[in-house]
Amino acid sequence: MASRKRIFISLVLAVAAGVTAFFLVPKPLMELSRPELIDEVRLGYVHEVVMIDDEDVLTGFSIRRGPFRVNLQRGDTSLIQQLSAAGVTVKHENSPTGDI
Repeated sequence: MASRKRIFISLVLAVAAGVTAFFLVPKPLMELSRPELIDEVRLGYVHEVVMIDDEDVLTGFSIRRGPFRVNLQRGDTSLIQQLSAAGVTVKHENSPTGDI
């Protein structure tokens, strides 16, 4: 009888931990294609992006769509040049190391 009670309590705690993790883990950023980003810039919804150098990723915030990310091809700087020419501020950051 005590064994069933222990299993039941373990099950309840496992479910509670899973539900808690589900709500606390941040949602991934919306992914935009290169043409979608250019459209957002052209329409005035994006004013600043951050290039994460080690990962070849741009992140930013669109007034219309919210936070986003754009994957870049390694070594391709034409999008950065295009954004800068359009007046978008491009900041550079190194990727987080993930150390705790």
